[in-house]
Amino acid sequence: MKLKYLYLFIAVSAFIACTKNFDGRTAEQTSLAKKSYIRFYAGSLAAARNFIEIDNMRLNGSPLSMGGVFPGTSTVTAFSVIDPGLKTIKIYDSLITTIQAPLSVSQNFEGGQYYTIYSHDTSNAVKALVTNDIFNIPTDTTASVKFVNIIYSSSVIPNIDLFSRRKGANIATNIPRLGSSAYIPHLTGVSDTLDIRATGTMTNLATLNAFTFNAKRVYTVVFRGRYESTTGTMTRNLNVIATY
Repeated sequence: MKLKYLYLFIAVSAFIACTKNFDGRTAEQTSLAKKSYIRFYAGSLAAARNFIEIDNMRLNGSPLSMGGVFPGTSTVTAFSVIDPGLKTIKIYDSLITTIQAPLSVSQNFEGGQYYTIYSHDTSNAVKALVTNDIFNIPTDTTASVKFVNIIYSSSVIPNIDLFSRRKGANIATNIPRLGSSAYIPHLTGVSDTLDIRATGTMTNLATLNAFTFNAKRVYTVVFRGRYESTTGTMTRNLNVIATY
């Protein structure tokens, strides 16, 4: 009889322990679903030693130069988690004698949403573009690709096409400065070369060679730099960053 009660006690204890673990995991998942997810792309001209703060809390431990991304470009470290709500964003160069003017803007971040903060423009007039990255994870063998155009020029410049040599067609077409495309299905598993072109032309303004998109992943291609620059630290260029 004592052995019978012992078995009953062990079974009840195991059920309680499992219930606690299940509830704990559910609460954690629910809590994360209510958070906001953000990342920072340093795209202002000649950006160096850049840091980003949200409500006076610095996010990146290492400074970023132009084209740098926080938390990172891989899918594992694509976004940083913050509490939702109205936040003050500050972007600045840590060097005391820098000519980069610090930027401070307010932005409302909704729970369960993903955002990218792009700095852009010149060092003495840094601005921020905040995009809400609403994406679906592909269920087939394609990748999902979005194009963002933050190129700078003090003159009027044409809209931009993003061309895939492997596909033999544009991924995105007629995207204005500070504009972005929708997420577009794109081929995966093969090396591709991406070209930036003025809309309707065949002249390559910038090229990214030998990039392979992976299936069931989400990417953003960014065109940045000075439109007229082909050499130096402010040269026009493109980067691919992973979203998922």
